[in-house]
Amino acid sequence: RLKLGTAPPHPRYHPGLSAHSAGMAGRICSGCVALSRIWGLGFWIVLLGDSAFSLSVRAKELFDDSLNVPQWCGLVACIAFFVFCAYWAMIRWSAVLVLRAHALDGEYGLIHHILSPLFVAGFYKATVSRLVKAYGLVAFIICIGIVVAALPSPWRQIVDAGVVINLLAGTGALIVFAGTTFCQDRPPSKWGQTDFPAGAGQCRSLDSNTVGGNGDRMQALVV
Repeated sequence: RLKLGTAPPHPRYHPGLSAHSAGMAGRICSGCVALSRIWGLGFWIVLLGDSAFSLSVRAKELFDDSLNVPQWCGLVACIAFFVFCAYWAMIRWSAVLVLRAHALDGEYGLIHHILSPLFVAGFYKATVSRLVKAYGLVAFIICIGIVVAALPSPWRQIVDAGVVINLLAGTGALIVFAGTTFCQDRPPSKWGQTDFPAGAGQCRSLDSNTVGGNGDRMQALVV
């Protein structure tokens, strides 16, 4: 019963409502989560695949000229080096991306779904070591691109052939890991970790208590 002179309770406010259950109203729908995961992983799959195709066109020029003994040795050494890099680094990098995409659920705020390619790659909301690896990889790609562009033929094509192997390994690993994770519920946990910082929170929308009697809905950011 309401007493005269008292305002009725806000229809969306319930004193017994917990913060978690209130935050359910701000969850991203499952369909949008699926789209953001596709956007995050698809961006890198397309980028790696397109780069591999572009470099393979130039690497094919190796078949136009006959290589001498030092150049054959260089080709074998380059391929062996990048095969090692593909197994030691590229496959593990792909596993981290898939694991972080799998962790990107409806509890995360909309901004993380919009920035899904950066989120899954560990460019933010990650441990220091993951941040160093993410930005260090960008710096390495820029440096090696400048160096390789200055190499004479056929050494440039030799390096391109090795890079293509690395890119194809990353593309294939992303596709395989994504398939086993989202279709068979078998994430590649033995290949990597999500590398989230300790105590990392998520963005949720919460219904706050009545403020100033106007019952406005407020958004709370949990860091």
